[in-house]
Amino acid sequence: MKRICFFLFLIIVAGCVQKPQNISEEGEPVAFKYATHIKISKCDDGYIATIRNPWDTTKILHQYLITEKDSVNKGDYTVIHTPVDNALIFTSLHASLVKTLGCKDAIKSLCDVEYVLDKEIIDDVKSGKIKDLGSSMNPDIENILLQNPQIIMLSPYETSGGFGLLEKTNIPLVECADYMENSPLGQAEWIKFYGLLFNKLDVADSIFNEVESNYLNLKKLVADYQTKPTLLANSLTGAQWYMPTGNSTAGKFYIDAGFDFLFNHLQTYGTVPLNFETVFAKAYNADYWIVKYNRDKDYDLQSFAAEHPNYKDFKAFKERNIYFCNLSYIPYYDETPFRPDLLLKDLIKIAHPELLQDYSLRYFTKVE
Repeated sequence: MKRICFFLFLIIVAGCVQKPQNISEEGEPVAFKYATHIKISKCDDGYIATIRNPWDTTKILHQYLITEKDSVNKGDYTVIHTPVDNALIFTSLHASLVKTLGCKDAIKSLCDVEYVLDKEIIDDVKSGKIKDLGSSMNPDIENILLQNPQIIMLSPYETSGGFGLLEKTNIPLVECADYMENSPLGQAEWIKFYGLLFNKLDVADSIFNEVESNYLNLKKLVADYQTKPTLLANSLTGAQWYMPTGNSTAGKFYIDAGFDFLFNHLQTYGTVPLNFETVFAKAYNADYWIVKYNRDKDYDLQSFAAEHPNYKDFKAFKERNIYFCNLSYIPYYDETPFRPDLLLKDLIKIAHPELLQDYSLRYFTKVE
């Protein structure tokens, strides 16, 4: 314990040393067509990745120098030496993504293991191949230092107030702000950044190109449809109904699938909390209703109606056009951020069942 405390003291002191000036960026950039919060440029020592602050787009959230060289001019950047072969990952989503890149063996430690659905990753945790480091909300700094990861992949939040002691460890924090993109392909395109960390940029490009092609071809299937079924999304959480907006990624999914999304008029980002009365007045006559939830047992119509007596008054409930996704075992959030084509296929199948006739839903279940 004394050695750990002394090491912490040394890295805190080292963090106070002023960094030298910036490095000039030059060469061909890594192309981003949809992502708006990230830019990657070539430089003499490798790549410069600049992440824009999603909550104040006039500012930079983080800048990285990604390099294979052992000795470089750091500039004002966080240096990441590649390929990364010892990563601590805070989310099941990014653990699944690293596996998709073919780099599962680089996952040496995880937080929030209870949310991981991937069987191979779970087996690696059980065998001790991947170290369980507990809750991401209260990370064990001593165990993190003992694992000595090259990077820590975590999600930034506007109101988090920083990363506390993690920022003092001198371990590069990879701020995974992909979820702040407001388009399906925008978030998926961040795979290029993560591929770069593991020297898998060619693999990442290949995966994204396939996803983009699939997604755009699926959109074309419904582009000329004049009749669009109306859609209601989500359900009450306590007293609030957190509704996706027209500018959210979820809202754009529904529109791209050929729905008339009834809350498309809300033009802020993310979700908006609404009361039941507001939602009912707008959507009581919706043709379809999509509900994602996390519980031990699947909903049937009876157990769902027991959550709120007025659910039965929606047209979609009466006509049994509700589609459920139980997040406790369906890898919706582990897959769809970087495979939006898979989700779009499900949504098109729901909106226009005459299309994709040989396709079976991947994420959603209609309860008769």
